[in-house]
Amino acid sequence: MSRGSFEERIGYRFSDPDLLEEALRHGSAPMQEEGERSYERLEFLGDAVLNLCVAQEMYRMLPLAGEGVLTKARASIINNRNLARVGERIGVPASLRIDPSVRRKGVGITRKMAADAVEAVIGAIFLDGGHDAALRFVQGHFRLPDLMGALVAGFDAKSRLQEWCQGEHLPLPEYRLLSADGPPHDRVFRVEVRVEGLRPAGGAGKSRKEAEMAAAAKTISLLPAGGGRTP
Repeated sequence: MSRGSFEERIGYRFSDPDLLEEALRHGSAPMQEEGERSYERLEFLGDAVLNLCVAQEMYRMLPLAGEGVLTKARASIINNRNLARVGERIGVPASLRIDPSVRRKGVGITRKMAADAVEAVIGAIFLDGGHDAALRFVQGHFRLPDLMGALVAGFDAKSRLQEWCQGEHLPLPEYRLLSADGPPHDRVFRVEVRVEGLRPAGGAGKSRKEAEMAAAAKTISLLPAGGGRTP
């Protein structure tokens, strides 16, 4: 994949293209020029930047969550599985430079390699465009609102939402099944939750409970950070 095509996929154009070249260079790749290096240093930086960006978004989206919940929620998002999925969507496997023999052996790009490269790309964007550019990448490609329905064990969004309603002396949330589509082994449920004073929020999941959790988490993200009802 060309640099221009990759930049189009990630939604960011580099002022310093050498940063992107480094972010997409695996340690096995032959170094063609003196001073070239693999993505490892950028991966180190990108890991820290990603943690900051996700923590920032968690703080905003989960105003009722304590420190322990926020930590677990961040860990449920920042893992090799999710990073590799982002890598697939933005074209890392086709863009990452590795030793040709690795591809010939059929090993290809592993999940860890793709995940590491995504962190390196985030580090490169941070160096090239600053925190805001890196945050926009994370917001655009990690689909954080969708992942809120899969919060870690110990944080029940439905219970949190119910507690908030009780604290505000509001009727309990009302959940309504909108649809259940797909074959029995791969069904997708869509649910809407209504809370007095807030706009309805939807959620989807592989079960009705998961969809309700996603809808509740979405509603929680709409609550005013300072407490009290939404104006």
